[in-house]
Amino acid sequence: MAKKKRGHEAEAQASGVEPQSELLGGAPGDDEPKKRNGKKKGMAKKKRRHEAEAETSGVEPRSELLGGGGAPRDDEPKKRSGKKKRRRKGGEGGGESGSIIDDAQSYEVATRVGYQVVGSPLKIQEMEKPVGFDHDVFLNFRGPDTRHDIADYLYTSLTGVGIRTFRDSEKLRVGEEIGPELLQAIKQSKISIPIFSKGYAASKWCLMELVQMVECKEKWGQKIMPIFYDVEPSEVRNQIAIYGEGIQSHINKQQYTDETIQNWKAALKKVGELKGWELKERGKGELTKEVVQKLLIELKKNYLAVSNCLVEMDDQVDQIMKKIGEQTTETKIIGIHGMGGVGKTTLATIVYNKLLADCDGCCFLSNVRDTKIVSLQNQLISDVLRNKCLSIANISEGITEIKERLFSKKVLLVIDDVDQKTQLDALVGVGERRFGRGSKVIITTRDKELLKVVDFQHELTEMDFDHSLILFSKHAFRKDYPPPEYFSLSEKAVEICGGLPLALEIIGSLLYGKDRKGWETMLKKLETIPNGEVKSKLNISFQALESQEKEIFLDICCFFVGYDVRIVIHMWDSCKFSPENSLEVLKQRSLIKIVEGNRLWVHDQLRDLGRDIIRERANFKPKKQSRVWDHEEAIDVLEIKEGRENVEAISLKFDHQFQDFMEMEELVSLSNLRFLQVDCVDSDENNGKHFPPTNWAQRNPIMLPSLRWLSWHNCPVFFKFAARSFKKLVILDLSRSEITDEWEGWNHLKMTKNLKVLNLTGCGNLHRTPDLSAHENLEQLILQECTELVEVHRSIGRLKHLVLLNLKYCGKLQTLPDEMKEIEDLRELLLDGTSITKIPEWNGMEKLKTLSVVSCRLLSELPLGNFGSLVELDLSCSSIRELPYSIIETMKNLRILRIFDSMLEKLPSALGKLERLEEFYASSYGCLSEENPSEIGRLSLEKLEKIHASSCRYLSGEISSEIGKLSFLRILTLSGTRISNIPKLPESLTELVLTNNLQMRCPDLSNLINLRVLTLKLEYQSPSHPIPSLNWIGGLRKLESLGLYCDDLVTLPSDFDLLSELRNLTLCANNLKRLPKLPQNLAYFHFDGLGLMEKSINLSYWEKLLVLEVSYCEQLIEIQVPKPLKSLQRLDLGHLPSLVKLPDLTGLKKLRNLSIIDCPKLVEVRGQLESLASFDLRGCQSLEQLPNPLSFKHIRIYTISSCRKVEEIQGLEASEDLFQLFIRDLTLLEKLPDLTNAKKLHVFALYRCPRVVEIPGRLESLGVLGIGRCGSLHKFPDPLSLKNLWYLLIKECERLEETLKSDEYGHFKEVRRATLEVLEEE
Repeated sequence: MAKKKRGHEAEAQASGVEPQSELLGGAPGDDEPKKRNGKKKGMAKKKRRHEAEAETSGVEPRSELLGGGGAPRDDEPKKRSGKKKRRRKGGEGGGESGSIIDDAQSYEVATRVGYQVVGSPLKIQEMEKPVGFDHDVFLNFRGPDTRHDIADYLYTSLTGVGIRTFRDSEKLRVGEEIGPELLQAIKQSKISIPIFSKGYAASKWCLMELVQMVECKEKWGQKIMPIFYDVEPSEVRNQIAIYGEGIQSHINKQQYTDETIQNWKAALKKVGELKGWELKERGKGELTKEVVQKLLIELKKNYLAVSNCLVEMDDQVDQIMKKIGEQTTETKIIGIHGMGGVGKTTLATIVYNKLLADCDGCCFLSNVRDTKIVSLQNQLISDVLRNKCLSIANISEGITEIKERLFSKKVLLVIDDVDQKTQLDALVGVGERRFGRGSKVIITTRDKELLKVVDFQHELTEMDFDHSLILFSKHAFRKDYPPPEYFSLSEKAVEICGGLPLALEIIGSLLYGKDRKGWETMLKKLETIPNGEVKSKLNISFQALESQEKEIFLDICCFFVGYDVRIVIHMWDSCKFSPENSLEVLKQRSLIKIVEGNRLWVHDQLRDLGRDIIRERANFKPKKQSRVWDHEEAIDVLEIKEGRENVEAISLKFDHQFQDFMEMEELVSLSNLRFLQVDCVDSDENNGKHFPPTNWAQRNPIMLPSLRWLSWHNCPVFFKFAARSFKKLVILDLSRSEITDEWEGWNHLKMTKNLKVLNLTGCGNLHRTPDLSAHENLEQLILQECTELVEVHRSIGRLKHLVLLNLKYCGKLQTLPDEMKEIEDLRELLLDGTSITKIPEWNGMEKLKTLSVVSCRLLSELPLGNFGSLVELDLSCSSIRELPYSIIETMKNLRILRIFDSMLEKLPSALGKLERLEEFYASSYGCLSEENPSEIGRLSLEKLEKIHASSCRYLSGEISSEIGKLSFLRILTLSGTRISNIPKLPESLTELVLTNNLQMRCPDLSNLINLRVLTLKLEYQSPSHPIPSLNWIGGLRKLESLGLYCDDLVTLPSDFDLLSELRNLTLCANNLKRLPKLPQNLAYFHFDGLGLMEKSINLSYWEKLLVLEVSYCEQLIEIQVPKPLKSLQRLDLGHLPSLVKLPDLTGLKKLRNLSIIDCPKLVEVRGQLESLASFDLRGCQSLEQLPNPLSFKHIRIYTISSCRKVEEIQGLEASEDLFQLFIRDLTLLEKLPDLTNAKKLHVFALYRCPRVVEIPGRLESLGVLGIGRCGSLHKFPDPLSLKNLWYLLIKECERLEETLKSDEYGHFKEVRRATLEVLEEE
């Protein structure tokens, strides 16, 4: 059995399915094993397998089909006022099948092999969220019911796969209100999972927490994924049966206000309407897999930034998108070629951003020419799976890993600046399929010959004269056209640049600010260079630099692309390169850029120019080069002793080749070396541990008398440098090394009097910082993630010049030394995630610019003192309850204030004095409990750009009209407050969120002509309150995203369709009688309209629609599509009790996901859907005809349940991509399709199909099989074909049990025994 399990582990890595603990059952029956205390065997191995599966598969099981419940979707709760909805209960009716997405969301199409992914849509607008989430999941449950059952199982399983889970503890429940720890835990969790058990409603704590979860969901979109454990969703939703008794018990106690009771009932109603899981007939392991997958999907990628000086890119982008759009279900490899500097990377980045919404995983591989192939393979796998992959030893192993782990993924990949065929062979292969269907690969290269195997090529040529002039002018004059007096000179410059964007930018920047004579002189030099010699033209800009500027530029080209300039600058300063001025010149001339995160960046053409200059200066002899960035050349240089003095900077690998060299050398001396970087071999960060301490390490220390910067991650503890090597050192980076408090190197470092940066990030064996008294010039001390650190040495008080102290996530650190009071120059103090209880005052507090104490749970107050230079203050998730007037009045320069989930009870009275405040964020259920909303309007009038106030339930009344004077305000979020009136808001607003403000009247937003994102939820109800009017909404012509939630809304204005920029629309209006004509450019539309009187909806004019979701329209009989929606990729129809007819869907060429749930009168689904990957059909009792069998040629997940009139399933016989098949409650079904060709089928569940007699075919890839209540079934597949089966659960199938008693199925006993062991352990 052990051998079999090891095989299963390997198989799971390729398949991506977690064993389902109760595949067909929920509540244990008499035939199921009971849990045994203390029995844990095999669990560690199972968890390791589950981790690999979660990484590799990206699949999301539709486990609700095994238990009658619905898997939760990433959706908002729907407010259902008025008529009750007719919903079927579980069991024979097919269960609560779940709702269509109800959120202000745009769409992200993603289908994983065998599983439909409906989560992870991009939101209509990106609301500010609490920074630094502490938890991924919050488990909410009633202890006596589930603590040692499902709650414990979920907690163990989730944490076992690396999901940070907070488990509610009775110890935290003290008093009558939710305490700060529980409050912060809920608010700091991305997903909340309430487990509804029989005793849940009797617990005031469960109900109070549930109210808070709903607040988080409605404000930030944090997810609620409910589990209905031994209760019906209708009991929770309507508070009947045991839940009605629970609520009544609270009423009888007369300890709670009517408002509290109503809040509890409202929360139960909202969460009870969410799509969730019912455990009465489902497996617990199955549930865990779904939660893991949902969470992974939440960690979706970000868009890449592009220049704001783009010219003539739209046509190029459209050409590529048009070619891609021809066959979106096919994998496409696109090649972009052209000369260096022509804009290939920019074009690829724009196309990449446009395709992001339609992929399972993405990766942008930049600087491919200068990156090791194994590192590229590692990055590809890690980025797509959103998880750090195991180290790849060599290229062949990398190819195998890519095939096995990404084969089922719809991947978006950019490979930028390819110059060798081996790179493409290693990453995408030639003529072979390594990624899932629909993947897109974009390759940029200067060499057209490398693109012979791509699907289509796109040549990017030089710009035409007119566009060249515009781009040149943007850099030479900082506007679109030259002044008249410079027009002729500009024309000449543009002609010299030859339409090359990079040259136009560099030459334009070079000429910026020069007088006419300077222009003429420079143009004469450029005219002497022949056309086509781009580098020579760019070299003119390099030659115009001063010597120090040249040295810095060459350093960046050879080593420092992507480095933090704030660190590198210390080395240049030590070398007297005047870095501040030099960097400014390099930026002005567009030779370098400093991008997000203060990272250095240069164009690859300029990087090549810099490296060519180094080679040319050395007559192309590596031993004479001043900078050596290639490991092989570096070893050659070291082995030839002559010429070592030329080397100023070198990058090496710590490998056997390097070790052999050190063994032979008696003395290693590099007299002029100022930068030494030693990397681990390939991707193995722990490689240094593989080299034992040898004689050379003790006998032959390295002599580096001029060294300024030593970067050696995972540095071996035994390695020795001569003490002289540290004398001039200014930067020491030993991140993730195994050094301890007793490391011998600390003594050598005492000679280092000018050390500026000490980076010990992730040194997990460090308990105390060393004595730093010898380093009085230290400016940056980085101790982030030193998880065992408990003490900062008191010598820190000697660091008079310390600017940055980073102690983030040193979780065991409780105190800072009193000697900190001697620090005089600290600008940035980062204490996030520590156990600090007090921050001592220090002499230079008035110089501090950034203070962050996020998640400092034990910190209750700030030090008294002058914070006159403070720019950013983050108190989120701390226990600070008050900001005294004496502190806040000193913060004259504060620009950003964050108090997410803090314990602050009110805004500081001196907040209005923060005249430079630009961004203000506040949220928490108990935060601002004594606040008046009029203060919101008076927040620092002049500079404020963002206001975010959410879940501040005590914030009530009216906002001051002064808010209209905030002329710089761009983003305003007011959610979860009791504000009643919104005054006239400033026209500068571009994003506005007004949700869950229960007393807010419908505002007049007619003046917000610049608004692009609007989310408006109107809930105020009063007999005297008129029906809300939105007649002004048609005038907001710049709107791009609109989320409108209003049950009182009866009509929409007639000019609503004139919102031509609107792309994303969510409309939840249960009293809307008719659906007006909507804007034609919609890409995403969700409609929830319980009161809609129209019998038919015509969709023909939405040609650009990607996603359509329609639900809860009780009168809707027909959906018409006279013209095919050629762009539609997902169609979700749910809870449409009157729907009888759908159009022929054949014209939906791009439809990948089709979901039809609880449409009991629908008779047929017609059409051939050639791109279909996921098919989900449930609760359609009248349905007799399924789509054309050819629709399922490329299907990955097929789900059909509770369709009582379906007699036959066709089309799966030819499906080679089928990964998961669920068939349930088909009472007339007699014959199953032969699945021999389904070579990837891994999960098959068959339940309550009483007429099925046989499972035909050879199921050679099947790993998980569950069968239940199929009384006629007695013919089983050839046992030899089920060689990969490792999980087998059979329940209530008497005839099949008789068949399995024969000797040929004897080995199944071991598989079933192992399955029961898993169930027992769980």
